[in-house]
Amino acid sequence: EHCQAKMFKNCTGVIETNVERVCFNVNELVCNLVEAIHYETLEETYQVQRCFTGKDRVCDTTYKVDTTTKDDYQCCNVETPNCFMEEKVIDDVTCTNTVEFNCKREMTTKNDGYGQKEVVCTRTPKQDCYNIPRKIQVEVCKTDVHRYCEKFSNVFPFPVEEQNCHFEPKKICELQQKTRPKKAKKYSYTKDCKEQPREICDQCEKKSIQPLCDMQERLVCTYEPEESCRDEAKQYCHKVEKVVVEEVCDMKFDTQYL
Repeated sequence: EHCQAKMFKNCTGVIETNVERVCFNVNELVCNLVEAIHYETLEETYQVQRCFTGKDRVCDTTYKVDTTTKDDYQCCNVETPNCFMEEKVIDDVTCTNTVEFNCKREMTTKNDGYGQKEVVCTRTPKQDCYNIPRKIQVEVCKTDVHRYCEKFSNVFPFPVEEQNCHFEPKKICELQQKTRPKKAKKYSYTKDCKEQPREICDQCEKKSIQPLCDMQERLVCTYEPEESCRDEAKQYCHKVEKVVVEEVCDMKFDTQYL
């Protein structure tokens, strides 16, 4: 056996993410609208107002008072006196006017209150009346009310409607349609596009499988055969049956359990 150390690669695959800048050359279309103006002749319709003065008949409604004669029957309450003589008792009153004197002595204010008392009298008027009845004849009147009716011719007024017509001026207007030529603008648009080359770039993450290796040292051996002989002493053996007597004891017959 002849062995020699040799280096071997031990590799596995891993996924790696790399950021790459990706660029493309593109042709962009830049478009806009091109305006074109066209003129066309149209018929424009317009209205003209024409006014003139006319007259209209207007009637006023007025009233006047007229009368008519009809038979009338009316009643009213009338009062008449009803008088008669009646005897009444009246009283004649006779009165007497007198004066009563009330006199008494009082201290005088002369000589500082010293001296003889003076007699002072007060006058009190008095009237005494008495009635003397007597009979008289008086006329007593009462008012009697009774209904008085009479038929006669009477005048009854009533309103009469009249029409007072006259002419009033008024303006009458009418519209007339006319036409006239008119130029009108008409717009049309066409799309105009131009190619514009441009390079567009961006950052892009891309994943790829890459090998990941490390070096390992291994032994590389070569084998070359060598002839070698020797004598060995060996015995031939075989198995022979042998009977052995063994003593077997059962614990159930042990005396210590009795």
